[in-house]
Amino acid sequence: MDLSNLSQLQTERVNPRTSHIDRLSTIQMCTVINADDHLVAESIAPCLPVIADAIDALTPRVRDGGRVVYVGAGTSGRLGILDASEIPPTFAAPRSQFVGLIAGGDAAIREAQEGAEDNEQAGEADLVSLNLDPARDSIIGIASSGRTPYVLGCLAFAKRLGCLTIGVACATPSAMASSGHVDYLIVPLPGPEVVTGSTRLKAGTATKLVLNMLSTGTMIRTGKTYGNMMVDLVASNLKLEQRSRNMLRKLSPKCGGWSDSELDALLVKCNHSVKLAVLAAETGQSANDCARQLECVGGVLSEALIQSEVPHWPVMPGREFVLCVDGGGTKCAAVVADDTGIIGRGSAGPCNLTDHTGSMDEAVTTLLDAIKSALREQLPTGAEFTEPMWKEYIRVCFHSVWIGLAGLDRAGFSVKLAPKLEELFGLDYSAGQIRLTNDVDLLTASVATSHHALAAVVLIAGTGSVAMRYTWTAEQGFVRVARSGGWGHLLGDEGGGYAIGLEATKHTLVVLEEIALGLRTQDLGELEQEVVQQLGCRMVEDSNIDLLNAVLCQRSDKSVKARISTIAQIVLNLARRNETATAIVENQVAFLVNNTFVRLFDPRCREYTAPDECELVLAGGLMRNVEYQKAVQRHLADRGLRFRSMEIVDNAASAGAKHLIGKK
Repeated sequence: MDLSNLSQLQTERVNPRTSHIDRLSTIQMCTVINADDHLVAESIAPCLPVIADAIDALTPRVRDGGRVVYVGAGTSGRLGILDASEIPPTFAAPRSQFVGLIAGGDAAIREAQEGAEDNEQAGEADLVSLNLDPARDSIIGIASSGRTPYVLGCLAFAKRLGCLTIGVACATPSAMASSGHVDYLIVPLPGPEVVTGSTRLKAGTATKLVLNMLSTGTMIRTGKTYGNMMVDLVASNLKLEQRSRNMLRKLSPKCGGWSDSELDALLVKCNHSVKLAVLAAETGQSANDCARQLECVGGVLSEALIQSEVPHWPVMPGREFVLCVDGGGTKCAAVVADDTGIIGRGSAGPCNLTDHTGSMDEAVTTLLDAIKSALREQLPTGAEFTEPMWKEYIRVCFHSVWIGLAGLDRAGFSVKLAPKLEELFGLDYSAGQIRLTNDVDLLTASVATSHHALAAVVLIAGTGSVAMRYTWTAEQGFVRVARSGGWGHLLGDEGGGYAIGLEATKHTLVVLEEIALGLRTQDLGELEQEVVQQLGCRMVEDSNIDLLNAVLCQRSDKSVKARISTIAQIVLNLARRNETATAIVENQVAFLVNNTFVRLFDPRCREYTAPDECELVLAGGLMRNVEYQKAVQRHLADRGLRFRSMEIVDNAASAGAKHLIGKK
């Protein structure tokens, strides 16, 4: 040991960032310490390959019953003892399998033993007393400086016997590295300490992170977890008993609806082993048979389930999520969120209930497709679900659901749909766990938590169009009190995508007929050409373009409504340079504002609220178009309508999901 070079160690150097720390204010001091602590995790990254190799080397030895012995002095020794003492209750490992030794003995855990770390022979003596088995036992030597004699003595003795040796240091070069007694050397370099030489700080934190990774990784590799759940914990207190019940409900679909007493009875039969209880519940076999099966696969629950031909379930989320679905005429969008925010988005085809009148189940299937799409982001990489697995997974995912569907207000659809949704989600509609509304109602979520208005009015222009006014109530939030328009594409919905596309299609039909009748000699204009191309028309014998057949008879995956609606984007794109396109947009927006929308602000209207007391929410695919927005705002200004605020909502499902999280 060369003490003369001690000051050259990274852990002993002076930190220039903290040289005046004693003159800083308390908050400045804390800020500096926190900034330095951010360097610790970064220092672990270069060590990950050797940590992974060490875990792979430890795993077969631990699975075979081999011991892991942590050795260190001072803070390093205490960290080793901490890691060793926490593994048995966390992973149900035998208490004798993970051993922590500290220079100076157990008395050094609480009070420093002067000179103990400098005794190399003491390290060897402590290991001799353990009667090591070199074929199975492993030693982890911990020394921030990489030069502690006690630790070096332990590693040298263990290596002579033939044990696996792992070293953890926070300095390089080091005596540990040059000793030749370490199979796997892990050296994070977090740099000089805030207080020079105080290695209980960054070096201690880096060491704990490494030890956490080594022990946790080894336990995962030996089958002590299923997914990320500690299925081998020992329920030694009330908290852990409840955690065992929670894990059973999450890991086993068959246990999802069991009471605490039923789960406790199963755990008693299975010797309080969650792992064993999951296998017994899923297979229906006895605890003894399941125990033998687990033993045959090295205690790995997923392997036992596969051999029993039970689907390998991911960890069930346990009603931790909220779901919001926006089912409209163009697509069905689903958003999944939890306390951290939005965690999954998905979509499927159109879900307007008016278009699914003959088959409510078809609408539910579309809902399911969108929900699965959103949930896939939460599944383990490569996981594939069968339909029964999806059914069980969705039934336990959500604690709150808001479904907004176009056309819900008609023909008593909500009464018919609610029981299907209760079955789908395992929730109670009457208790408010499922909220079922028109898709427009979702938009009030965007102002419910942000502006605290007492009234809101929503104007939508998507495939269709509609305007609605809402009043705030303490009990239910925004409640719809007035509606204008939204009759559906067959009867109107002026200002919507279908109405705009229809006007452009009719205009093009007229132009083509005039050419065929000899009343028009000029070629098709830009608008007409794009409409013809969009509808996939073909030439017929008389060289005329058969647009009518293309609209009504052409075979396509899209409905006539959907194909005509797509033409609206063509019209909007041309509105700045094509007179006909400009006129179509202006006329449609004028009707939407001056007829559909303005009726809500006639003082004679029921539940009338003045515009300046209302939040205005604009939404729908057309409202995202700049030219369309300008036309709407221009017509609102022409009518003298001024609102408390205006918000354009791009994603109603996201707004609804965030609102549900806020109410949790």
